[in-house]
Amino acid sequence: MDFMTRRSIRKYSQKQVEKDKIDDIIRVALTAPTGRNSRATHFIVVDNKEDIKELSQIREHGSQFVENAPLVIAVIGEKDKSTTILADCSIAAFAIQLKAHELGLGSCWVHVHDRKSPNGKPCEDVIKEKFNVPNNYTVMCLIAIGYPEETKPAHELKEEDYKRVCYNTYKEN
Repeated sequence: MDFMTRRSIRKYSQKQVEKDKIDDIIRVALTAPTGRNSRATHFIVVDNKEDIKELSQIREHGSQFVENAPLVIAVIGEKDKSTTILADCSIAAFAIQLKAHELGLGSCWVHVHDRKSPNGKPCEDVIKEKFNVPNNYTVMCLIAIGYPEETKPAHELKEEDYKRVCYNTYKEN
């Protein structure tokens, strides 16, 4: 897979994502690395259009595009089971996005953890209530997934990007 061609996609066709592709994505998410192999990450697969529409309004800005996605995966983690739950969820979320890209799908992350809904309520609480998520779990993000209806150029690493890389010690560039 060419990692440089994976881009955040916010426009999707209405074609449903096939069950075998969803299963492939979930398989990768379930095997994503976790601290001390805690396997404290969990996933809610949402393909109900009304639920997706509701999720698109979870934040005042940055979540509205979700309404047009045929599939959303909420990435959640069991706080009591891992001291690295935010990292664990982040790794799983990126694994989901990479697998989606490999399968010819587009995806985009919507950050939920520590964000507020338009009415001021924590986004996590809104999702927990909607999907019966226990309080000892945290909701990291939503990943919108679908067949892309937009194309974006591949990433290009320029000389200045490499100034952010140091070997063996940190130094200002």
